[in-house]
Amino acid sequence: MKRITMILFASILSLVACKKDPKQPETLDVPATVVFDGDYSKTMGTYSSYATGSTTKGTGTVSIAITYTGDVKTLSFTTPTGNVTNNLGTVTVSGGTYTFSKLVKDLRGAADAPLPTSGTSGSVILTVTATLGNGSVVKRFYTITITG
Repeated sequence: MKRITMILFASILSLVACKKDPKQPETLDVPATVVFDGDYSKTMGTYSSYATGSTTKGTGTVSIAITYTGDVKTLSFTTPTGNVTNNLGTVTVSGGTYTFSKLVKDLRGAADAPLPTSGTSGSVILTVTATLGNGSVVKRFYTITITG
């Protein structure tokens, strides 16, 4: 019994003598910043449903310059309208900027309300989802007003 006690005591002393690693401070990844048209406060835009000189409704183009900081891997674009979510695509990003460009008619799904007629307007919420390098997600919303 004395021998077991001595072995146990020696084991405890050897563990106590071990040097502990210094405690490392916790660091949090800074979430990416997604900016529309170079202006963080800009969350709205008005676009015509008609291309210049065109009489075909829906041929106007929505072009939104998106800049981003941080470790952004992909940008995904959706327009949830009515009960339908229209997936407009996902892009792999690099270099800090991307220009989202779609025809107005492509922002809406088949089950959505029709595009505004001449002299009226309607809006679509563009959801931009940025997937970061660590797998977390940052979302930004952009209200697109479409004039007929």
